Amino acid sequence: MRDVGVAVVGLGRLGSMHAHHLARRTPHAKLVAVCDVAEDLARETARELGCAYYTGIDAMLENRGIDAVCVVTPTSQHVAPVTAVVRAGKALFCEKPLAATLEDNLHLARLIEQAGILCQVGFMRRFDPPYVEAEQMIRGGAIGQPVFYNGFARDPFPPPPWACDPSRGGGLFIDFLLHDFDCARFLLKDEVSRVYADETNLVVDGQGINRFADNVTANLRFEGGALGNCQCSMHAKYGHDIRTEVYGADGAIMIGGLNRLEVTLCTLERGICKPATFSPVGGLAPFAVRFQEAYALEIAAFVECVLDGTPPKVNAGDALKAFRVAMAAVESAGARQPVNL
Repeated sequence: MRDVGVAVVGLGRLGSMHAHHLARRTPHAKLVAVCDVAEDLARETARELGCAYYTGIDAMLENRGIDAVCVVTPTSQHVAPVTAVVRAGKALFCEKPLAATLEDNLHLARLIEQAGILCQVGFMRRFDPPYVEAEQMIRGGAIGQPVFYNGFARDPFPPPPWACDPSRGGGLFIDFLLHDFDCARFLLKDEVSRVYADETNLVVDGQGINRFADNVTANLRFEGGALGNCQCSMHAKYGHDIRTEVYGADGAIMIGGLNRLEVTLCTLERGICKPATFSPVGGLAPFAVRFQEAYALEIAAFVECVLDGTPPKVNAGDALKAFRVAMAAVESAGARQPVNL
């Protein structure tokens, strides 16, 4: 079986991780090139990982060894590289979301569909072993009909400044809670029909950023009648706290806890704790430590899709639907009124 030649565009926190995974732990993948506008960073990463480096995507795409491209630039800088990759006819892995605005999301989703290229979007929780196990249990009827989704997403410190700016990264609703909006769709197998959100700034200095929020919440209503709540914060000094609960007619499933990754099933008969396999790595951002296995598995799944020509587990359409929920939350929080999708 041949190796898939992959290039990574954007070498920030996630881009660097994806590049290392492709170079060192992804079966049937070969890291051919990295690309970043910071030439020193691109050169040093290429030297470390044994690949070519570029500072411009057009020159990089002339490399005939590239079969697929991972776009991991800041959200507001997705349109140009994604467009270039689509026009080059390469398979695309794009970190979520597709773009920073609904208009650009729609444009890129249509461009990808019209080109007919393989596209996977970076919602890594769909590949995280505890979430995969929980989804299988829900599909198997372990909790009966799901009626409520509850998600906590708390970081120990703020993300980079661009990610805090609603005009560049989208703020907490888009940069962080987008994972919960996708996860809720994934676990409940239903679409959000209404959002009622709110935001506040109480602890972290927004440094003059318009509509800076360090805590947000979004109440969801699904088409099938289920409800949900997603809460997000950027000052949980005690640690990276990601917890998810799906409550059903016959029980509940809880995923994770502070420094824990087990899946807990609560039913009338018993509760079952099943620890997931997890090996933390030092020197990484908290989210990268918690979801290191998920990030590795999503890239491996992308490479397998390129090899086999099979559809990815999460695509541009999924990204667009989650982004619509996030934009409704942004609108709702600003107006302090519910927003129907």
